[in-house]
Amino acid sequence: MRPRDHRPALDESGQRRVYDGAAARGVARGAGRLIAGACRAFHRRRLHTKLKRGIFAMLPYYRVSSDCQAGLIEELEKLMIYDCHEHLPPEKARLQSAPDAFTIFSHYCQHDLYTAGMALETRDKVLWERADLDWKWREFKPYYQKCKDTAYFRAAHITLKRFYGADELTDENYRAVSERVAAANTEGLYRRVLRDACGIVCSLNCDGPLDDTDGGLLRQSVRAREVTSRKNLTALLGSEPDGTATMDDVDAALERFIAEAAAGGAFGVKYMPVFFQNATRGEAAETLAQLCKDGGKTLPRSNPLNDYLLTRQMRLAHDRGLVNAVHTGYWNDYRELSPANLLPVIMQNRDIRFDVYHVGYPYVREAIMLGKVWPNVRLNMAWTYLISQSFAADALGEMLEMLPDNKILGFGGDYYVIEKVFGHLCMARETIASVLADKIARRELTAERALRIAEKMLCDNPKEFYRL
Repeated sequence: MRPRDHRPALDESGQRRVYDGAAARGVARGAGRLIAGACRAFHRRRLHTKLKRGIFAMLPYYRVSSDCQAGLIEELEKLMIYDCHEHLPPEKARLQSAPDAFTIFSHYCQHDLYTAGMALETRDKVLWERADLDWKWREFKPYYQKCKDTAYFRAAHITLKRFYGADELTDENYRAVSERVAAANTEGLYRRVLRDACGIVCSLNCDGPLDDTDGGLLRQSVRAREVTSRKNLTALLGSEPDGTATMDDVDAALERFIAEAAAGGAFGVKYMPVFFQNATRGEAAETLAQLCKDGGKTLPRSNPLNDYLLTRQMRLAHDRGLVNAVHTGYWNDYRELSPANLLPVIMQNRDIRFDVYHVGYPYVREAIMLGKVWPNVRLNMAWTYLISQSFAADALGEMLEMLPDNKILGFGGDYYVIEKVFGHLCMARETIASVLADKIARRELTAERALRIAEKMLCDNPKEFYRL
């Protein structure tokens, strides 16, 4: 596999080179001519003869259907990119754990195992607790056989192959793979995966400590404060509220929270939508009074006080130069998380930067319309290729027809198991290359233009939007 850049990895001072858009575009022009030739060759030769030799053999982690797609993947592998969403714990927490082969099948695979019928208590013990490996395999194997062809498991298998030398888990290898996972769990693991294997300049992370940056490899966000109970309210205010708590107290607490996040180096604030109604401060005050009066009261997330809190934090975050990153779609009661629920907020805050995570799946077109209509909205492909490469390809193809080329943020691993970022990134490159190769074949794009779009999705757009 060729290096990501034709230039040396280090500059004259010994520092690692990072992405240089102008230089990369020069490379892209030459690569575009090569890919265009590959696309023409594909139409001249039958696919099955190409599968036996040549470029396909150089891409062991990909499912490739054309020379053009393969050529694009090779060029995408050279890029140093920005990873637009992760949930990585600090590396020291990973090093203090006892990972094994089943760790690779934990995050996200856990959901498929559960829906296939695996008992939650058993699943959690297999994936996250220390236990006898033979027992783990006996419990895991029947459900593994049911789930192994889903997109979640495909990312795990790519990861397994790249780092631990196995295509799948079997009766013969689960112990050996566990030993390899444990042996690799050493200092520098995050940098070896993100920078060396994936070619990631920086990962935008959620849930980690603000000072956990690994020398700039990670940037952290904070989660927006929400209030649905007296407990939430106490956490926000910093003390048990009494009947005299006011909206001035709430506003002051929000201002402190956002100011501390900005001072700590946060790049943004992450939100989960509600059924936004642009609640007034007066309506929020009435809800606050109810919580102060009745300590046992629990409200739905879509309540006037929470509505006010979330929109107020969005404004405060914007004023501090932070991006408002919003999870949309798939999770729990995803009806409440539809991207369409953001419309009242976006319409009244047209200057605030919004990053719409996951393209709203399953409400994909609602999300795309936000990007189509509002200049302050970006659409983030984080998690999408893991949910379904078919959906991601369809969504990307439609977005390329509807949106300017600065609107799409092309990748976010969305993992808390570090190695699996690589598996997801391979699926992302494969999907992006497939969509672009199809557009080249149909003469909607030139090869050079297709490469430039991919470069913007993975490099320029996140760097510019997040001001990295």
